[in-house]
Amino acid sequence: MPVRFSKTYYVDARSPIASDRNPGTRARPFATIDHAAQILQPGERVVVASGVYRERIRPAHGGTGPSLMISYEAAPGATVVLKGSRVFHGLWTFEGGLWKAPLNSTSFQEYNPFAIDNVTSRQFDTMYWARELRGMPPYNLPRGLVFQDGRLLAQRARLSDLDDRPGSYWVDRKHQVLYVHLLGDARPERTVIEITTQETVFAPEKIGLGYIRVKGFTVEQAAGPFPWEQVGAISTTRGHHWIIEDNTVRWVNGVGIDVGINHPGFTQPEQVGYHIVRRNTVTDCGICGICGFGPDGGRTFGLLIEDNILLRNAFYDVERLYETGGIKTHNNIGCLISHNLVVDTIHGPGIWLDWDNRNSRCCRNVVVNSHTQFGGIFVEASNVPNLFDHNIIWGTKGAGFYEHDCCRQVFVHNFVARSTGPAFFLRGKQSDRLIDGKPIVVGFHAVEGNILFQNGLPDDIRGEPSQIEGNLTEGISAKLSLASWDLTWSVKGKVAPVPRLAAITRDFEGRLRRGDLTAPGPFATLPTKPTPMRLFVPEH
Repeated sequence: MPVRFSKTYYVDARSPIASDRNPGTRARPFATIDHAAQILQPGERVVVASGVYRERIRPAHGGTGPSLMISYEAAPGATVVLKGSRVFHGLWTFEGGLWKAPLNSTSFQEYNPFAIDNVTSRQFDTMYWARELRGMPPYNLPRGLVFQDGRLLAQRARLSDLDDRPGSYWVDRKHQVLYVHLLGDARPERTVIEITTQETVFAPEKIGLGYIRVKGFTVEQAAGPFPWEQVGAISTTRGHHWIIEDNTVRWVNGVGIDVGINHPGFTQPEQVGYHIVRRNTVTDCGICGICGFGPDGGRTFGLLIEDNILLRNAFYDVERLYETGGIKTHNNIGCLISHNLVVDTIHGPGIWLDWDNRNSRCCRNVVVNSHTQFGGIFVEASNVPNLFDHNIIWGTKGAGFYEHDCCRQVFVHNFVARSTGPAFFLRGKQSDRLIDGKPIVVGFHAVEGNILFQNGLPDDIRGEPSQIEGNLTEGISAKLSLASWDLTWSVKGKVAPVPRLAAITRDFEGRLRRGDLTAPGPFATLPTKPTPMRLFVPEH
């Protein structure tokens, strides 16, 4: 049922009569989205026309229920780009083959990312496990990003590192001077140089706002921190019942979308979570594409993450921070992570469910080419069952599935192929932490009815004995097209069916699984000759 709104405001920065003194009608639109964000009330929306909007949007109010949401929407067919950056018109001088310019303080208002470490001393004080990383790049580098004609330049730790590396920059922190080695021997006045000036782009300052929809925007060039403070370019700021859909989020220093910010000084609101994050494309985020962390003692309740595309995230080599990945959520209770395409996660798992997860499901995801010390899909520190089914994990530099400090996890009907490590590395006890006040128990997993193809090492399943049955490893031929996302595969020989779990009613393609027995793997039928099966069709 479509949501109806009692009032619609309009923003059109390109209109010659746009002004925040206008009434915000289609004929007399506002000039900025943030102005609308200050006046929108439950049941109202703002529709934004095409354009580039360099502003920090701070919603002042939330909705009060599903029928009284506040909605921020790109106009139908519009290209609306929200940027956390400014065009930099520096006083450039040429010195030693490099260009340099002072970072004028007027470029920054309340936030200067070129003066703040990626991980601050306060963050390290909180992250006891990461304290040995203090003073090491990139943790101690400034958060500011620099772009040349829309392309991200690489930050270097020393000025001398720029000499033979076009497309890079260094920041003299003490004197606030930017040095760049531009691509193609360009001159600054003949190219567009952008620098990030905002921690986030769309985020309330007040915690706990609910029933907000963010739809159809491109959000880019934000300079947020590395977690543990999880501040996304789109941030729910510990809100509840948000719908974040059909957006593109890219070129972010830290986190693309956060669904449960963890920040010192924030208290626990009455409700956290219940978000829907769907049909977004999240690319080129330094630490994590989509992440969430409930406050101390809090939980990420009822989260739905589905039909998203996540590409080239976790580009910083900081997996030892233990907060990286394509999708990384904590404290999942009754959550569903389904049918996401997660490709080329550079330094981390494709999907990571971390800490005290309960009764959640991770299914029908396609996770390709994760480079990680863990696995393409990783579940951590959970004493209550969670279901991992009908996922396709391909080409992990690491294990296919990885867990530690868990028991009673259920891995069924997955297709795990061409990992350099084992398909399943269920590592067992790795710490003495308490989970919800209880000691860690490991083992007792169910690993049943999976298809395992050309993985680099034998499965390694530790802890108390697990139930390992009906996994198919012989007679399989498979090839994955990264252009069309077709899996062309077949199985030779007779294959015994496996018992069907009551929770498993449909296969990867949505076809019914009937009866007490069913085929192993993510598809209800096993092809006997090479058959292409489309794994992902973008719905946006």
